[in-house]
Amino acid sequence: MSFTSNPKRTQILATGKELFWKFGFKRVTIEEICREAGVSKMTFYKFFPNKLKLATTILDAIIEKNLVMIRKLSEDHETPEKTFKKILQLKSDSIKGIGEEFIKDLYVNPEEGLKTYMEEKTKKIFAEIINVYNKGKEDGWIRKDLNIPFFFSYISKTTESVMNDELMTYFDTPQELVMELTNLFLYGITPHD
Repeated sequence: MSFTSNPKRTQILATGKELFWKFGFKRVTIEEICREAGVSKMTFYKFFPNKLKLATTILDAIIEKNLVMIRKLSEDHETPEKTFKKILQLKSDSIKGIGEEFIKDLYVNPEEGLKTYMEEKTKKIFAEIINVYNKGKEDGWIRKDLNIPFFFSYISKTTESVMNDELMTYFDTPQELVMELTNLFLYGITPHD
């Protein structure tokens, strides 16, 4: 059995994700993760040196899965409408169940280490997605005159919107705000299905 497919490690990852999504990174302790996962602290430390490494391992898996899906979208040669619908579904699936506290820990609370991690990952993700979008320009599902680096720079600034208390009054959950921003970037103000 490989180290990464160990059932106890898998249980720690699943439990960590569930607790982080529900309560946030900052509020969850290693003790709580171990108790809920049914493992000892020694078992936890066998697989993860700390809580931050557990969280980044969980996020890495989600990010890698999304990148694979995005690469596949660029190879599918679908209509722009179908491609955008798939992008929206991917975005919706990837943020499903994430609570406001965890989102704050990712983007606002630098002392936890996740904000720095997300900034570094975002740069790498954007570099990868820029390649996909350049292919989209070639294939015609992205307008040819779009300045893609500017577009992604602008998008990265909207992350701050998720933590804007005034904007949040218009939505029941942070996920709704993220999806509205995503829709706005993909479709502007034009109607769509």
